[in-house]
Amino acid sequence: MKTYTLKEVAKKINIAPGIIRQWEKELNEYLEIPRSKQGARIYTDTEIELLQEIKEMYCQKLSKEMIRTNLQQLHESEREAEPEMLNTDKVEAIKPIENTQTTDVTAETTDVSVEVIAAEAITTAPANEEPNLNASLFLEAVDTFKNNFINEVKEEIRTVVRKELIEEMKKEINKGTYTTVKTLTDSIYKSTANTKAEIEGLSETVEKASEETADKLQYLSNSIKNVSIETADEIATLSKQLSETTNNLSHTIDYTNNELSGLTEAISLDREFFVEERQQYLHEISQREVAFQQMLTNFRDVAAAKEKKWWKFWS
Repeated sequence: MKTYTLKEVAKKINIAPGIIRQWEKELNEYLEIPRSKQGARIYTDTEIELLQEIKEMYCQKLSKEMIRTNLQQLHESEREAEPEMLNTDKVEAIKPIENTQTTDVTAETTDVSVEVIAAEAITTAPANEEPNLNASLFLEAVDTFKNNFINEVKEEIRTVVRKELIEEMKKEINKGTYTTVKTLTDSIYKSTANTKAEIEGLSETVEKASEETADKLQYLSNSIKNVSIETADEIATLSKQLSETTNNLSHTIDYTNNELSGLTEAISLDREFFVEERQQYLHEISQREVAFQQMLTNFRDVAAAKEKKWWKFWS
């Protein structure tokens, strides 16, 4: 039995794979897709025919409920058809066996029946009884023989049918096992081939990506090298400018220090001069105060001599 993948089925019925997956979800009760051990979907001609019918229903713009109803009717009709086919096949297979069994049984029982009937007629019928009694006994013996014969034939047919059913089931199981194994091997072979192709594609992609990465890394290394050279030149220029600036600053600082030292010396000299001048001013002030006190004393003395009291106002 040939199997197909999802992509192959989608190409066959001209439907996108996503729509088929959606149908499987919506109609999972009637659309059962077998899967491999790896979980991949396996489609046969039966599933493809069912998908084609579902596609036609959707093309006819039927509702989902109508599609489910149609699929249910189709599923039930298939279930009813399967036992009838099995029964017809088994009955046809059993008919020759029944004929042979019945012929053998009838051949054996006919020989026995004549002897049994004759013995029963002889033993049960005395010589002095009427012929009607012998006839009734003969008919009873024939009826019992007929019933026993029919029961034996039925039992034999049942055993034969059971054996045939068991053999048919074994054959079906063997066929199913062979088909399953073959399907699995085909799917495994296809999956390995697809995996090999995917691995080759991935290896080519990785190789291309590695080449592109190597080129990019080379470009980045060259860019970094150029930038490092430019940065080194800029650093050298900045270091020169910094050295010149430090020299200028050192000269300026020396000049400033010299000026500050001169100013401090001048300030110290001025301070000494101002201190001496202040002391002189203080000495002069003290002398003037002494002179003023003497003048005031003299003035009081003169005023007292004239006996006038107006000077007390100054005391």
